[in-house]
Amino acid sequence: MNIFKHLRRHSIHAARDGRQTHAMAMAKEDARAIAECTGRYFSRGSRPVIRWFKRDEFDDAITRAAIGQATRLFGSSVDYCICTNGIDASRVRFILEWANQPVEWWPVSQQDNPQLARLFSDSGCPPERYGHWWKWFPERVRPNAPEWILDGCMVITSKPSWFNHWTKGSDSLRVSQDNHWTAEMICSNDATYVDLELKRFSGMISLPPGFHYMGRIFEMLDTQPLVVEYDGCIDMCEQGVINATLQKLGAKPIPLYEFPFGHTLENHIDYGLQGDQGLAWGYQFGPAFRSINPHFERLTAEKIIFSKPDTGLLDRFHWLRNTGQWGIPGWSMPDGCAKIILDRAEAFAGRPTLELGTSRGRMAAILTTLGCQVTTVDHLNRGAEQNLTGLPVRVIQEDAVNFLSWTKETFDLIVVDFHGNSEAEWQRYATSLLRRLNSNGTLLLNNATLYEIPEWSTETGVRWFLSQLSPDWKVELRIEMQPGVAIVTNAIK
Repeated sequence: MNIFKHLRRHSIHAARDGRQTHAMAMAKEDARAIAECTGRYFSRGSRPVIRWFKRDEFDDAITRAAIGQATRLFGSSVDYCICTNGIDASRVRFILEWANQPVEWWPVSQQDNPQLARLFSDSGCPPERYGHWWKWFPERVRPNAPEWILDGCMVITSKPSWFNHWTKGSDSLRVSQDNHWTAEMICSNDATYVDLELKRFSGMISLPPGFHYMGRIFEMLDTQPLVVEYDGCIDMCEQGVINATLQKLGAKPIPLYEFPFGHTLENHIDYGLQGDQGLAWGYQFGPAFRSINPHFERLTAEKIIFSKPDTGLLDRFHWLRNTGQWGIPGWSMPDGCAKIILDRAEAFAGRPTLELGTSRGRMAAILTTLGCQVTTVDHLNRGAEQNLTGLPVRVIQEDAVNFLSWTKETFDLIVVDFHGNSEAEWQRYATSLLRRLNSNGTLLLNNATLYEIPEWSTETGVRWFLSQLSPDWKVELRIEMQPGVAIVTNAIK
C-alpha cells in the first residue's frame, strides 16, 4: 500500500472535524519514520540493545534461558534481538517463549554484510559454509546505540559494574575471555597477530554507540586473504581474525572470574588464574552446541540460571508485543485486555477469525494457537509475516477499510485493535465491519474506554460506534483494565 495515500486520508478526516487527534499525529509520525527508513526499522534509534547469535546447533535451551533471564534482569531499559542462521520460525518461537519483553527476530543473510559475503564468494566459499562468520552479519543491529553481541550459549545473570556506563554510551570496547585458546586453535596466518596471553575470545563483545570494527576486519583479510576454497565451518580463521581485530582496537578483556567458562568436558567452571572471586555476572557454556552442558544443567537446578517450567499462552508470545524498539506508536494491548479476548476467543476454535491491527503478530499467534482460522490485517509491515511463518495464519498488508470493502469473506469472530479511534475514523470502519461479521458472530473491540485517559480524550470512536448500534446488538463492556474491551454480539441469535 502507498503510505502517503494513507496519510492523506487521515488528513482529510482530521480536517472534517477541525482538529488532529493525538493518535492521528502519532500514526503520521510512525508512517513517516517507516517511509524514510532504509534497512530494518529496528536499527533506528539509540536505545541500548542486547543481541544473541544462534546457528542450527544443540544449545536452543541455553539461548531460551539466556533471553528469558536477560529480559527479566534488564526489563525495558534495553531492547533485545536474536540473529539466526539456519533456524526456522518454529524453533525461534520456542527459544523466545520465556522472554517477557519484546524481542526482534533477525534471520541473517548475505545482504546484511555484502562486502564480507563478496570475500567469501571470491574465495569459493558458499553461504552454507560460512560457519561462525555468520555472527558478523550484520556488523551492528543498531549502529547508534550501545550494543552487546553474544553467542547463543552465553547467559547473563546480573549487571556488570560498568553496565550504567554502557547504557549511557560512555563505556569502552570490551571482549570476553577463554583460557582454552592455544596457538594450534588459530590458523597460522593469524596466529602472529594474536596475543594469546590476553585470552580474548569474541563470544561476547560490548560496543559503544557509533563504534565500527568491520573496516579493521577487512584490512586483516586484505593482509591475510582467505585461502582458496575456504570453509568457515572447519577453519578457525574466524576467531583469529576477530581476536586480532579486537586486539588492534584495544578491546578490554572481561576477566574470566566475571564471565567464567563452563566447558562440557571439564568437571569445573573455569574462573581463570585468579579463581572465583564471587563477581561472576554471566557464564559461557561450550561446546554446548554439540551436547548437553552439565554446568548449565547444574546452575539451572540451583536457580542461578532462569527456568520456567510452565508457560501460559499469553506469556509464550510476549516477545511479540509492540513496545520498546518500535517506538512510535509503540504501544501494545495490555495483558489484561488480551486475557479478556483470549477467554472469549476460545469458543471460536476451528472458525473463521479476523484480526484487524496485526502489529508484530502477537494476537494472531495467540488466536491461531487456540485453533482459530485467522486472517490478520495491518496497513504497515512490522514483521508479522516473518514472525508467524509456519503457523496457519493468513497475513495481509492492507488498510483495514480497504480490506473490509473489497473482501467478500465473513467471519465468526472479529478482533479489532486500531491505533486510530476517533469518531471520524470509526465512521469509516462501522458499516463494512458489521457486514463482515456473521449473524452468530462476535466483535471484540479494544480501546473501548481509551478516551478516559486524558491524553487520549479525543479517541471516542468506539463509544460512538456502540451508541449507534441497533437494539439487535448486545454490548458488554469490560472496563476493569484500561483501555477497555467491548464485546458485541447479536442479541436475537
